[in-house]
Amino acid sequence: MNQSAKITFVLLFAALFTLPAMAQIKVNPKVGVNFSGIESQLNDITAEARVGWNAGVDFRMGDGLFFLQPGAHYYNYTARLLQNVERPDDVAFEEETTIQSIKAPVNLGLRITGDNGLLGIHIKGGVTPTYILGVDEKEGFAFSKEQLNNFTWGANAGVGVDFLFLTVDANYEMGLNDFFTGAEGANNILTLNVGLKF
Repeated sequence: MNQSAKITFVLLFAALFTLPAMAQIKVNPKVGVNFSGIESQLNDITAEARVGWNAGVDFRMGDGLFFLQPGAHYYNYTARLLQNVERPDDVAFEEETTIQSIKAPVNLGLRITGDNGLLGIHIKGGVTPTYILGVDEKEGFAFSKEQLNNFTWGANAGVGVDFLFLTVDANYEMGLNDFFTGAEGANNILTLNVGLKF
């Protein structure tokens, strides 16, 4: 993990432990699915990320119109690997693998309908540092963790709905730097989550 990644995660966890004493805090564990929109050419392999799943927890801090929402989430992407062919009649070799990462979003939110009613609507936006944990390597395909940037940044925006203690939210993250080390292309991700709030 590089220096900027270490600083980001240290600041995040410091906030998680110190801010609850300063403001009202609500815990929001959640699970969801994510859809990744990236495709890159790596030597003789075409790699394209697809649908995946995620699980984690957000912390809503503050009881006014605005709130701070840091979190930590595990993401598991499915990636489709296609071995390129030299001639149109050649048989293409195809495989699927998974990419695992940790995301630590830090968002500022706005409560549109308040926080104490039957139904609550909010919007949020912020930054998302991501650290790649690993890749499920497949025999016959030269695709490994070394071909991914270990640490990336994203800018995200989302909307959420609370119904009593249940939550549903949608979030779009736009990658701010290249996902792969040897190819251009940021990883843009749409995530849909359901969770609990207490």
